[in-house]
Order: sequence, then structure tokens, then C-alpha cells
Amino acid sequence: SQDDARSVGFDTGSLRYFGTAQTANGPVQFAPVRLESIEFGDFRDAVVRASVNGGERNVSLLGMGYLSRFARVTVEGDRMILQR
Repeated sequence: SQDDARSVGFDTGSLRYFGTAQTANGPVQFAPVRLESIEFGDFRDAVVRASVNGGERNVSLLGMGYLSRFARVTVEGDRMILQR
């Protein structure tokens, strides 16, 4: 999201929104960025490609590119279980 991008130091006003993604809500432009690292729970990854949504989304999502780093991704009810 724009807010999350700003909170980690990106100047969202100077990003180049030249990519287009097809979402459930229709097409949205995005700006590709690179995260030096991402960390949550017991997981830590370096040099992660990401994108900043040019729309009004108020949450950030884990994309399929990042989720492919895991051996198993399972959804049980309202929980996502990631395994390496």
C-alpha cells in the first residue's frame, strides 16, 4: 500500500507507476521497488522484489512471487500457514 511504502522510506510521489496489474477490482498501476529485506515471524529474506500499488488499497499483500519462496502455503480458515 502507499502508506506501507512511505513507512519503510519510499517517496511514493517520485515512484514510476508504469506497470499494470489486473486485479479483482480491475486494472491498477504499480511501481516496482526492491526491499533490502523482509522479516516476519521466523522468516527473513533479503533482496525482495515488490511493487507499490498506485490505487487506494489500504492493506499490503504477499504476492505469488514472494510466496513461491516457500515449500508449502496452506490456508485454513482465516490463517495462512507458510512452511520452508
